[in-house]
Amino acid sequence: MKHLFTLLFLVPVFCLGQNNYIVTTPNSTTPGVNNVIVGPNAGNATMSGSFNSFLGGDVGQNNTTGIQNTFVGYQVGQNNTKGNSNSFVGVNAGLNNTIGSYNSFVGVNAGLGNTTGSNNSFIGVNAGLGNTTGTDNAFVGYQSGQANTTGINNSFFGSRAGYSNTTGSYNVFAGINAGRDNTTGTSNSFVGSGAGAFNTTGENNSFVGSGAGYRNTTGVNNSFLGYQAGTNNSEGRHNAFIGAYAGYYNTTGDQNSFVGSGSGVSNTTGRYNSFVGASAGSANSTGDQNSFIGSYSGFYNKTGSYNSFVGYQAGYTNSTGEQNSYVGVKAGYDNTTGTNNVFLGFQAGVSNTQGNNNVLIGSSSGALITTGSNNIMLGTNAQPASSNLQNAVAIGSNARVALSNAIILGNPDNTSIAVGIGTDSPQFPLDVRGTINLRENGKIKFAHLGNPIRNGTTDKFLTVNEQGETELARYRISIDNVNQWSDKVFDKSYALKPLAEVETHINQHGHLPNVPSAEEVVKEGIDPAKMDAKLLEKIEELTLYSIQQDKRAEQQEDKLQQQQKRIDQLEQLVKQLLEKK
Repeated sequence: MKHLFTLLFLVPVFCLGQNNYIVTTPNSTTPGVNNVIVGPNAGNATMSGSFNSFLGGDVGQNNTTGIQNTFVGYQVGQNNTKGNSNSFVGVNAGLNNTIGSYNSFVGVNAGLGNTTGSNNSFIGVNAGLGNTTGTDNAFVGYQSGQANTTGINNSFFGSRAGYSNTTGSYNVFAGINAGRDNTTGTSNSFVGSGAGAFNTTGENNSFVGSGAGYRNTTGVNNSFLGYQAGTNNSEGRHNAFIGAYAGYYNTTGDQNSFVGSGSGVSNTTGRYNSFVGASAGSANSTGDQNSFIGSYSGFYNKTGSYNSFVGYQAGYTNSTGEQNSYVGVKAGYDNTTGTNNVFLGFQAGVSNTQGNNNVLIGSSSGALITTGSNNIMLGTNAQPASSNLQNAVAIGSNARVALSNAIILGNPDNTSIAVGIGTDSPQFPLDVRGTINLRENGKIKFAHLGNPIRNGTTDKFLTVNEQGETELARYRISIDNVNQWSDKVFDKSYALKPLAEVETHINQHGHLPNVPSAEEVVKEGIDPAKMDAKLLEKIEELTLYSIQQDKRAEQQEDKLQQQQKRIDQLEQLVKQLLEKK
């Protein structure tokens, strides 16, 4: 084969057809082996490289030891000297390559400026035109990677993709104008027409979708997926936008996560937000640290911060309200400026606009509140009677409270409601097991009470007169057995303490035996039934003491009478004796 090529080149052939120059004589009579050289000034007289194919004027003109190269087109690989295994096709393709190897340049001016760069693939007019020493790049498309000089490991696909890249490396740009203005940005992935077009130095970004991250310049660590997602982001960092127009207007906002078509579309400088759902947080501009989950949740929020909305249209109208937590479809729907609210349930707090510090839990709970604040509604449809109550509490399904600063348990229309304290089976509207303690200045007000204090009686314990004053009527206190009463004092076996012993106890303790001290009463209070029994016990003891004293007095009286009788007798005897004298 060597001899065949040599023979062909040693025999000058001139073929004139329509003024085309078909074959020329070789520049060297002894070129390297297995070379195919066709064209004016193609190859040179001293080259020793072999297995080359040069086709075109001035092709491989300076090649010396370069081997296995394929150059096709005018001045293609003209300055190649030692470069190996290159494939250059197109006018001026690889023109300045010297020792760069394993390159594939296809297109007019493709890889024109490459000198020592290796392992590059440039396809398209002016593709990789400015590349000098950059290696391991793949540029496909008109002017793709045109300005690249030393950038390495880049993949640009599409017209003008990576057009301005100079030293940026490890980038993947796919689409017309994708990463067009990138210069030194590294480790970016832009896929889609115009994706990351304005990026210059931004790094570690992933933009997928037509126009995604279009205006990003220096923003880093962003991930945008969807048509025009994050289009206007310029310097924002650590953002994740997924969905058409997601984060569209974001400029410098950082660390946001927007998932869903149109989610966070108006966000500009807001930070640390998470919006999930179609148009979630759509109007948010500068609000920070919000979490909106559900289609149209937080839709009108603009500057409100620290909010958590979960559910379809939850917090829909919120604009500047802050520190709110809404969970449920349309929960907090009408809220605009209200703050520090907690709404849980379908349409919970749906009408609240400016109310603050409300806790509403249950389907449609607090739905009537608009401007009321500091309210608690617990239960399905638990409601205030008016829209602006303050400090009102309603607990229970369909519970309703009509006054501010009031607590209501249960539905007022349900007459079977029983509330128990200290018991799991209340029998009355309020059933308390244990002691009720009213501290200093404590008050209880009763409406007219006809309910018996004791089964089988009809006594009224407390009533309210026409002036609204509470009156205590006669009442009965019951005991469990006879041993709890004081009659035991009159039992023959009862040990009545001597008064001297009682006196000693009083001197030592300051109160009667078996009677609670003042300190004990302050600490524990008294049981009226036990105290009545104890007081009667002391009265009965006093009665026994009185009986004892009365008996002693009678005995003493008898003695005095007997003594008086003797005295009278003695006086009579003395008188008689005196008369005898």
